[in-house]
Amino acid sequence: MQIELEIHAVAGTATDSDRSMLLLKEKGGDRILPIMMSTRRALTLMMRSKVPLPMPVAASVADASHLLMLKFGVHLKYVELTTIKDAMFFCRIVAEREGEEKAVDFCQATDGLILATTAVCPIMIEEELMAAQYMKKTGENTFAININTLTRQMLEDALKHAVESENYEVASHLRDELAKRTPQQETQETNEGDAAAS
Repeated sequence: MQIELEIHAVAGTATDSDRSMLLLKEKGGDRILPIMMSTRRALTLMMRSKVPLPMPVAASVADASHLLMLKFGVHLKYVELTTIKDAMFFCRIVAEREGEEKAVDFCQATDGLILATTAVCPIMIEEELMAAQYMKKTGENTFAININTLTRQMLEDALKHAVESENYEVASHLRDELAKRTPQQETQETNEGDAAAS
């Protein structure tokens, strides 16, 4: 079963000023899905979701892509968040032309989300992925997020704090997650910030 998501808010991160947490809320529900991305991209998404840019002005790559799709009769149907790896969500972009549906898989979710807000199309997620990744309320004003959502820098900071507070069980989980991360993740996180749409 697919769930439709909508852009809810952007939250800063205490440990990394260049990263923000985009919060996607389940339409008609209470669950919130956090997605880490560069602060620049998060702000772009927030601006797009509230103040659509006038057409036919192409102010960014997303605008130019959307105009190109419209010119060639391609209609963006929806963007579906499909998986998460090394703190990065990936998506499928589904479009239609002359009644034929085509999809592009394994796009960075941040690119797909910017395109979805530019084209004003639904953002979707399967129930199973939403159930595994949404923020769980742990107290009055506190939430827990899945460890695979955190960036390498956030994991390292959390590991340092866990060791200092002698919470060795948490430290062990954090070390395991850091060990699973691919070396190219740092490059992807850096490139994502550099290539952000403005």
